[in-house]
Amino acid sequence: MNSLLVATRFSSSTLTTMIVVALVCTAVPFLLLAYYRVKTSAKISSFFVGMGFYALFYFVAQGLLNAFLFNVCNLKDVFNMSTHPIWYTLYGALVAGIFGFMGKYIGLRFAMKTRTGKDNGLVFGAGYGGFETIAFGSSMIMGNVILAFMVNSLGMDEYIAKLGLTGKELTEFQNGLQQLMAVPAMEYVSQGIEQMLTLFFQTALAILLYLGIHGQNEKRLFPICVVLEILYYVPVYLTRAGIIENPMINLGIAGAIAVLTAAYAYRRFFLTPEEV
Repeated sequence: MNSLLVATRFSSSTLTTMIVVALVCTAVPFLLLAYYRVKTSAKISSFFVGMGFYALFYFVAQGLLNAFLFNVCNLKDVFNMSTHPIWYTLYGALVAGIFGFMGKYIGLRFAMKTRTGKDNGLVFGAGYGGFETIAFGSSMIMGNVILAFMVNSLGMDEYIAKLGLTGKELTEFQNGLQQLMAVPAMEYVSQGIEQMLTLFFQTALAILLYLGIHGQNEKRLFPICVVLEILYYVPVYLTRAGIIENPMINLGIAGAIAVLTAAYAYRRFFLTPEEV
């Protein structure tokens, strides 16, 4: 078996990087919550309302749509990442933009009625983006960390033997494990940076949506937010599909959109109520 596999354990540098990135992605949203709580009059509950609406619209609403299109309409192969990466990207970015807008809009418009003020809108956005950061920048990586610890402690042969896999399943698992071991540490760093960008991007969008809901003659911010969110996720999905091979390109494009959106939201956030 070892002759088929180049690596037999996860490198210490990769394992350490995964742990650090996972911890950072978990800690930063709550550090932001603590900072905003001290510096503003925002309620802590606004943060968790934001987290709840991300979970509701990403895992529940979007999950139901995926189940309908993929299983009922038999479109799973059409939006397959490997066979149709462009359709996969377009679908993923469009759904992320539309459901992202709906989740933040409905949350800010209805669930935040008793939590008024821009500060609470900002903290809602930090919770919304924070859940995404924890789910995709922490939980998924921590799953790899647990796997890496088990493989390194038991040894690859013994770990695979305990799984009881045979035939095609065994070969697929071996190949997948080997690919995971080959992931360089810098790729996890880029994932962490991407999630930090997403956190601040989602917070900025929540600010703009709050202003659109409560400001006079600010409804134009709604389509702007949808378009921005779709554009932000296009390079992300292109990278996942393998069309963009260099993650730095993804970080450059998504980072530029996130920074410009955050800068605009920051400026609008500090406008006087009369100007809003």
